[in-house]
Amino acid sequence: MKPTRTVKTADTLFTIIQELQRRDGAGVTELAREIGMAKSTVYDHLATLERKEYVVKEGDTYRLSLRFLDHGVYIRDRAGMEGVVEPVITQLAADVDEAVWFVVEEHGHAVFLYRAMGERAVQTHARIGRRSGLHHLAAGKAILAHLPDERVDEILDEHGLPARTEHTVTDREALSEQLETVRETGIATEQDETVPGVSSVASPVVFEGDVKGAITVIGPSNRIDGARLRETLPDLIRGATNEVELKLTYE
Repeated sequence: MKPTRTVKTADTLFTIIQELQRRDGAGVTELAREIGMAKSTVYDHLATLERKEYVVKEGDTYRLSLRFLDHGVYIRDRAGMEGVVEPVITQLAADVDEAVWFVVEEHGHAVFLYRAMGERAVQTHARIGRRSGLHHLAAGKAILAHLPDERVDEILDEHGLPARTEHTVTDREALSEQLETVRETGIATEQDETVPGVSSVASPVVFEGDVKGAITVIGPSNRIDGARLRETLPDLIRGATNEVELKLTYE
Protein backbone atom coordinates (compact mmCIF):
# COMPACT_ATOMS: atom_id res chain seq x y z
CA MET A 1 0.00 0.00 0.00
CA LYS A 2 1.14 3.54 -0.76
CA PRO A 3 0.34 6.36 1.67
CA THR A 4 -2.25 8.79 0.36
CA ARG A 5 -1.26 11.63 2.70
CA THR A 6 1.31 12.63 5.30
CA VAL A 7 0.49 12.91 9.00
CA LYS A 8 0.66 16.65 9.59
CA THR A 9 1.68 16.43 13.24
CA ALA A 10 4.55 14.06 12.48
CA ASP A 11 5.60 16.19 9.53
CA THR A 12 5.74 19.25 11.76
CA LEU A 13 7.68 17.39 14.44
CA PHE A 14 10.41 16.28 12.04
CA THR A 15 10.58 19.73 10.48
CA ILE A 16 11.33 21.13 13.94
CA ILE A 17 13.96 18.45 14.61
CA GLN A 18 15.69 19.14 11.30
CA GLU A 19 15.62 22.89 11.87
CA LEU A 20 17.06 22.52 15.37
CA GLN A 21 19.96 20.56 13.92
CA ARG A 22 20.47 22.99 11.05
CA ARG A 23 20.54 26.00 13.40
CA ASP A 24 22.44 24.21 16.18
CA GLY A 25 19.63 25.06 18.57
CA ALA A 26 16.95 27.74 18.56
CA GLY A 27 14.23 29.38 20.61
CA VAL A 28 10.48 29.12 20.14
CA THR A 29 10.09 32.52 18.42
CA GLU A 30 13.01 31.89 16.08
CA LEU A 31 11.74 28.44 15.09
CA ALA A 32 8.15 29.63 14.61
CA ARG A 33 9.29 32.44 12.32
CA GLU A 34 11.59 30.16 10.31
CA ILE A 35 9.06 27.40 9.65
CA GLY A 36 6.00 29.65 9.45
CA MET A 37 3.98 28.26 12.36
CA ALA A 38 2.31 29.68 15.44
CA LYS A 39 4.56 29.93 18.49
CA SER A 40 2.05 27.95 20.54
CA THR A 41 2.24 25.04 18.05
CA VAL A 42 6.02 25.05 18.05
CA TYR A 43 6.13 25.25 21.85
CA ASP A 44 3.79 22.26 22.22
CA HIS A 45 6.01 20.17 19.96
CA LEU A 46 9.18 21.24 21.75
CA ALA A 47 7.60 20.50 25.12
CA THR A 48 6.71 17.00 23.91
CA LEU A 49 10.25 16.43 22.61
CA GLU A 50 11.69 17.64 25.92
CA ARG A 51 9.38 15.39 27.91
CA LYS A 52 10.48 12.43 25.78
CA GLU A 53 14.14 13.55 26.29
CA TYR A 54 14.82 14.24 22.62
CA VAL A 55 15.69 17.90 23.24
CA VAL A 56 17.32 19.75 26.10
CA LYS A 57 16.51 23.32 27.07
CA GLU A 58 19.33 25.74 27.84
CA GLY A 59 17.80 29.02 28.91
CA ASP A 60 15.43 29.90 26.05
CA THR A 61 17.27 27.71 23.54
CA TYR A 62 16.28 24.16 22.65
CA ARG A 63 18.90 21.71 21.34
CA LEU A 64 18.75 18.10 20.18
CA SER A 65 19.72 15.68 22.93
CA LEU A 66 22.06 12.70 23.04
CA ARG A 67 18.97 10.48 22.83
CA PHE A 68 19.42 10.64 19.06
CA LEU A 69 22.94 9.24 19.44
CA ASP A 70 21.51 6.01 20.83
CA HIS A 71 19.36 5.60 17.72
CA GLY A 72 22.22 6.48 15.39
CA VAL A 73 24.71 4.05 16.91
CA TYR A 74 22.10 1.30 16.95
CA ILE A 75 21.31 1.85 13.26
CA ARG A 76 24.98 1.93 12.27
CA ASP A 77 25.71 -1.26 14.22
CA ARG A 78 22.70 -2.93 12.63
CA ALA A 79 24.27 -2.35 9.20
CA GLY A 80 26.67 -5.13 10.17
CA MET A 81 29.64 -3.80 8.19
CA GLU A 82 31.80 -2.32 10.95
CA GLY A 83 33.95 -5.37 11.67
CA VAL A 84 34.54 -5.92 7.96
CA VAL A 85 35.06 -2.34 6.81
CA GLU A 86 36.86 -0.53 9.63
CA PRO A 87 40.13 -2.56 9.64
CA VAL A 88 40.37 -2.16 5.87
CA ILE A 89 39.82 1.58 5.74
CA THR A 90 42.09 2.11 8.76
CA GLN A 91 44.94 0.44 6.88
CA LEU A 92 44.11 2.34 3.70
CA ALA A 93 44.14 5.66 5.58
CA ALA A 94 47.60 4.80 6.95
CA ASP A 95 48.80 3.95 3.43
CA VAL A 96 47.50 7.12 1.75
CA ASP A 97 47.77 9.59 4.67
CA GLU A 98 44.32 10.99 3.81
CA ALA A 99 40.75 10.71 5.06
CA VAL A 100 39.05 7.46 4.06
CA TRP A 101 35.30 6.87 4.27
CA PHE A 102 32.84 4.08 3.71
CA VAL A 103 29.69 5.57 2.20
CA VAL A 104 26.29 3.93 1.62
CA GLU A 105 23.09 4.95 -0.15
CA GLU A 106 19.79 5.48 1.64
CA HIS A 107 16.67 7.20 0.29
CA GLY A 108 18.70 8.43 -2.67
CA HIS A 109 21.33 10.13 -0.52
CA ALA A 110 24.95 9.32 0.21
CA VAL A 111 25.42 8.60 3.93
CA PHE A 112 28.89 8.73 5.49
CA LEU A 113 29.02 5.64 7.71
CA TYR A 114 32.62 4.82 8.75
CA ARG A 115 35.77 6.96 8.81
CA ALA A 116 39.52 6.52 9.19
CA MET A 117 42.01 9.39 9.22
CA GLY A 118 45.58 9.29 7.92
CA GLU A 119 48.37 11.47 9.31
CA ARG A 120 47.86 14.25 6.75
CA ALA A 121 44.06 13.98 6.59
CA VAL A 122 42.12 17.24 6.63
CA GLN A 123 38.62 17.70 8.00
CA THR A 124 36.14 18.34 5.19
CA HIS A 125 32.35 18.71 5.07
CA ALA A 126 32.02 14.98 5.78
CA ARG A 127 31.07 13.62 9.20
CA ILE A 128 29.61 10.34 10.37
CA GLY A 129 25.90 10.27 9.59
CA ARG A 130 25.99 13.21 7.19
CA ARG A 131 23.73 12.89 4.17
CA SER A 132 24.73 14.33 0.83
CA GLY A 133 23.90 14.15 -2.85
CA LEU A 134 25.22 11.17 -4.76
CA HIS A 135 25.98 12.83 -8.09
CA HIS A 136 28.77 15.13 -6.92
CA LEU A 137 30.71 12.64 -4.77
CA ALA A 138 33.12 10.04 -6.10
CA ALA A 139 31.57 7.54 -3.67
CA GLY A 140 28.10 8.52 -4.87
CA LYS A 141 29.03 7.98 -8.50
CA ALA A 142 30.57 4.61 -7.63
CA ILE A 143 27.28 3.59 -6.02
CA LEU A 144 25.03 5.02 -8.75
CA ALA A 145 27.02 3.16 -11.41
CA HIS A 146 26.08 -0.16 -9.81
CA LEU A 147 22.43 0.47 -9.03
CA PRO A 148 19.72 -0.70 -11.45
CA ASP A 149 18.93 1.89 -14.14
CA GLU A 150 15.37 2.35 -12.87
CA ARG A 151 16.66 3.09 -9.36
CA VAL A 152 19.11 5.67 -10.72
CA ASP A 153 16.26 7.33 -12.64
CA GLU A 154 14.13 7.41 -9.48
CA ILE A 155 16.92 9.07 -7.51
CA LEU A 156 17.68 11.66 -10.17
CA ASP A 157 13.99 12.40 -10.72
CA GLU A 158 13.48 12.99 -7.00
CA HIS A 159 16.68 14.82 -6.08
CA GLY A 160 17.84 16.30 -9.37
CA LEU A 161 21.42 17.33 -10.07
CA PRO A 162 21.89 20.55 -8.10
CA ALA A 163 25.21 22.33 -8.50
CA ARG A 164 27.44 22.44 -5.44
CA THR A 165 30.26 24.23 -7.24
CA GLU A 166 30.92 25.39 -10.78
CA HIS A 167 32.51 22.00 -11.44
CA THR A 168 29.53 19.86 -10.40
CA VAL A 169 28.07 17.69 -13.15
CA THR A 170 24.48 18.88 -13.59
CA ASP A 171 23.63 17.25 -16.93
CA ARG A 172 22.12 13.76 -16.85
CA GLU A 173 23.73 12.69 -20.11
CA ALA A 174 27.16 13.77 -18.89
CA LEU A 175 26.60 11.94 -15.61
CA SER A 176 25.47 8.84 -17.50
CA GLU A 177 28.73 8.86 -19.46
CA GLN A 178 30.71 9.11 -16.23
CA LEU A 179 28.79 6.21 -14.70
CA GLU A 180 29.55 4.06 -17.74
CA THR A 181 33.26 4.79 -17.25
CA VAL A 182 32.94 3.85 -13.57
CA ARG A 183 31.40 0.51 -14.53
CA GLU A 184 34.28 -0.14 -16.93
CA THR A 185 37.12 0.87 -14.61
CA GLY A 186 35.70 0.26 -11.13
CA ILE A 187 36.83 3.77 -10.17
CA ALA A 188 34.96 7.05 -9.73
CA THR A 189 36.52 10.46 -9.27
CA GLU A 190 35.45 14.02 -8.62
CA GLN A 191 37.56 17.16 -8.55
CA ASP A 192 36.20 20.26 -6.80
CA GLU A 193 32.59 19.17 -7.46
CA THR A 194 31.46 19.20 -3.83
CA VAL A 195 33.79 21.72 -2.21
CA PRO A 196 36.35 23.89 -4.03
CA GLY A 197 39.83 22.60 -3.36
CA VAL A 198 38.68 19.12 -2.31
CA SER A 199 38.73 16.00 -4.50
CA SER A 200 37.97 12.33 -4.02
CA VAL A 201 38.46 8.88 -5.54
CA ALA A 202 36.19 5.90 -4.85
CA SER A 203 35.46 2.30 -5.71
CA PRO A 204 32.26 0.34 -5.03
CA VAL A 205 31.87 -2.65 -2.75
CA VAL A 206 29.72 -5.14 -4.65
CA PHE A 207 28.59 -8.38 -3.01
CA GLU A 208 26.31 -10.98 -4.59
CA GLY A 209 25.35 -8.50 -7.29
CA ASP A 210 24.33 -5.70 -4.91
CA VAL A 211 26.33 -2.54 -4.23
CA LYS A 212 26.83 -2.34 -0.47
CA GLY A 213 28.56 1.03 -0.50
CA ALA A 214 31.82 2.56 -1.62
CA ILE A 215 35.25 3.22 -0.17
CA THR A 216 36.53 6.72 -0.90
CA VAL A 217 39.64 8.75 -0.26
CA ILE A 218 39.00 12.48 0.22
CA GLY A 219 41.64 15.19 0.39
CA PRO A 220 43.00 18.48 -0.92
CA SER A 221 42.87 18.75 -4.70
CA ASN A 222 46.56 19.72 -4.85
CA ARG A 223 47.42 16.30 -3.38
CA ILE A 224 44.77 14.26 -5.21
CA ASP A 225 45.72 14.95 -8.80
CA GLY A 226 48.00 13.75 -11.60
CA ALA A 227 49.30 10.19 -11.34
CA ARG A 228 48.05 9.91 -7.76
CA LEU A 229 44.48 10.58 -8.95
CA ARG A 230 44.69 8.36 -12.03
CA GLU A 231 46.83 5.43 -10.84
CA THR A 232 48.15 5.30 -7.27
CA LEU A 233 44.94 5.90 -5.32
CA PRO A 234 42.71 3.86 -7.68
CA ASP A 235 44.98 0.81 -7.30
CA LEU A 236 45.00 1.08 -3.51
CA ILE A 237 41.24 1.67 -3.25
CA ARG A 238 40.46 -1.24 -5.59
CA GLY A 239 42.58 -3.44 -3.33
CA ALA A 240 40.62 -2.27 -0.30
CA THR A 241 37.22 -2.90 -1.86
CA ASN A 242 38.34 -6.32 -3.06
CA GLU A 243 39.41 -7.16 0.49
CA VAL A 244 36.03 -6.14 1.88
CA GLU A 245 34.23 -8.19 -0.78
CA LEU A 246 36.35 -11.24 0.06
CA LYS A 247 35.65 -10.82 3.77
CA LEU A 248 31.92 -10.65 3.06
CA THR A 249 32.19 -13.80 0.96
CA TYR A 250 33.94 -15.86 3.64
CA GLU A 251 32.35 -14.44 6.78
